[in-house]
Amino acid sequence: MKTIILYLCALCAFAVSGNLHAAEIPKIVILAFDGADMNLTKQWIEAGHLPNLDKLQKIGCFKPLVPPYPPQTPVSWASFATGKNPGKTTIFDFLKRDPKTYMPDFAMNSVSKQQVLWGKRTSVIIAPSIGAVLFLVIFFSLFFTQCTRITLLASSIGSAVSICGVLFFLIDLYLPQEKPIVINNRQGKTIWELATTHGIKTRVIRFPNTFPPDTIEDGEILSGLGVPDIRGTMGTFSYYTNEVVEQNKDTEMGGKVIQVKFSNNKAETIIYGPRNKLFKRPPGEINLSLMLELVQSTTNRSENIPPLSTPLQGVDEGGVRNLSKKESSENTHLLKIEASGQTQILKEGEWSDWFVLEFSFNLFIKMYGIARFYVISIEPLKLYMSPVNFHPRHPPLPISYPKNYAGDIAKNIGLYKTLGWAIDTWALNEERIDEDIFLDDTNFTVNKEIEMLKIFLEKQDVRLYIQLFEFTDRIQHMFWRFREEDHPAYDREKAEKYKGVIFEYYKKMDEIVGLVMEKLDDKSILFVCSDHGFNSFKKAVNYNTWLVKNKYMALTSEGDSREKTLEDLFGRGQFWPNVDWDNTKAYALGLGDIYINLEGREAYGIVRPGRQYEKLRNEIKEKLEAWVDDKNGQRPVRRVYKREEVYKGFDPNLVPDLIVANNNGYRVSWQTSLGGIPKDILEDNKKNWSADHCSLDPEITKGIFLSNLKFDVNEANIVDIFPTILQLLNIPIPDDVDGKALK
Repeated sequence: MKTIILYLCALCAFAVSGNLHAAEIPKIVILAFDGADMNLTKQWIEAGHLPNLDKLQKIGCFKPLVPPYPPQTPVSWASFATGKNPGKTTIFDFLKRDPKTYMPDFAMNSVSKQQVLWGKRTSVIIAPSIGAVLFLVIFFSLFFTQCTRITLLASSIGSAVSICGVLFFLIDLYLPQEKPIVINNRQGKTIWELATTHGIKTRVIRFPNTFPPDTIEDGEILSGLGVPDIRGTMGTFSYYTNEVVEQNKDTEMGGKVIQVKFSNNKAETIIYGPRNKLFKRPPGEINLSLMLELVQSTTNRSENIPPLSTPLQGVDEGGVRNLSKKESSENTHLLKIEASGQTQILKEGEWSDWFVLEFSFNLFIKMYGIARFYVISIEPLKLYMSPVNFHPRHPPLPISYPKNYAGDIAKNIGLYKTLGWAIDTWALNEERIDEDIFLDDTNFTVNKEIEMLKIFLEKQDVRLYIQLFEFTDRIQHMFWRFREEDHPAYDREKAEKYKGVIFEYYKKMDEIVGLVMEKLDDKSILFVCSDHGFNSFKKAVNYNTWLVKNKYMALTSEGDSREKTLEDLFGRGQFWPNVDWDNTKAYALGLGDIYINLEGREAYGIVRPGRQYEKLRNEIKEKLEAWVDDKNGQRPVRRVYKREEVYKGFDPNLVPDLIVANNNGYRVSWQTSLGGIPKDILEDNKKNWSADHCSLDPEITKGIFLSNLKFDVNEANIVDIFPTILQLLNIPIPDDVDGKALK
């Protein structure tokens, strides 16, 4: 009896201590604002424009947050999530290359293939098996009839063979032999994986490098940057016009320009869909028909609107817009849009609601996407269509964990963007949409993300909550040009209207922080972080052209004059067509990466490892750091880092040999990032994408770190956040992390 009593007491003590331990674990909320710059944030806090951030720093602290090398979004957030440097996470750029082919590829994740059933042998296994069973069924069915043995065998075999042949055909037609799968390339255990392993319920919303999402024991993840559109790209928009354009010309940033021809005010064109990676037939892409019709309204708008079609079976009605109550003024020109059995009628300057798009591979296999249209102009036609996002309730690949979590969010807030690069900077950069349309779409995107945040704030049902907002980054990329009169893309007239846009979105960041501060109790911990800061982008540097002119790269002709596009990258286009690899010592690819054409590593490597390799790296480093822009006397390159100076534990076959860090005002060119070799080394950046961070030196591109806790440091490194959070959660810090817990 005493033993039982002692045992029960021990259990009670254990339970109490467990509860006390759980109570000691604080609730932690991390708000991540992509690209929030240290200098701008400090300036506007001191001016009194960001009251919630000011209140937060007075309660706790405000420190610069130093990004890794290079200061790129996926690179920084991978280090944030794991506490490891980019050499260990293997996320060191948006792009990587295959040394055996020199081909660029997306670094965050890789596409592989998975066999469906028995692959090529499926029809060989299934059809004869079913045929044999049918033979026995037919044989014994006929056995008890009056037919002869020859008739019995002939009928049984004939029927079985016929059915077997049909099955061969049907299996080959409707069942793929293999299907694509996506592999997340980020290495290292994340904050959320370790937290849930230790019983801490966690939710992660729109964080980069979470596609496919990690499997966590107790929590949810909605994937962020890395989730592609329906075509497998970072965002292919479409622009339909009846103006004279080059037919089906792809833009540098991956958009589709589609010429439309009207006949009797009607036109039929296409919506570009997924590439067919499931079947040999049909080859190419699975596209949809898009019907456009010019409608003139002379009374009220509802009289011209046909009955709404029935939504797709199994798909919610969020893509069908009810316009029956809307009216327009007399003689308004309208555009009727029909796609996937849905109809919406729009006037100029109007967004559609979501269209739910059904792409059919065959009768049984379909892929669902969602997209919105904006009517820029009707006469002439200028129609923008957003990238086709995965439907959150029917994604072709998992974009959340649990799998149905993305759909559950849609049930609460309606359809929303699932694309990792949600705000369409590409269309504005290519001037297919203007600034007002871009800001409309940005606000639409941000408002949905705030709704996701409010779901947590209403319930506060998890102890670790992490959400990323991308708008601070995208707005600075596109509107920085209005801050600098000497910027090549500066427009005085537009600047009067848009020069305060970046400031307004920093105030939006402050409002979001205030919303959270108002709802959290005094025991909760709040972190506000960014992955990097920002610098001006006035001139683009063509590093491959520099390598050619300095005799490190050899060409077989004048060079590849055709402009590379993102469609080449994701569509596996042709790269390096005129490079003489047998006489090339180095090449540039990605956002500031230089690779040595190393013997034994690259397919046609000519530089010997050891002394020759080191001599070449030193030579390129010295020349780039000494290089002066003869137009203004400035140095485009602030510093060139050898990989071992900034990375630890890296794969020498994967990471670049040199990382070029630019000074303010300069950035690696878009063409260099895709392996292009334009004519000139330096080019004025007249694009709307007018500020950047990707190939800038981290020392001049610092992000922000604010908390309601006080930390006694002058600045923090982004890898320090991981061990700091683990320490607060009473979770052992792994030995292989590169950061140190802040104190």
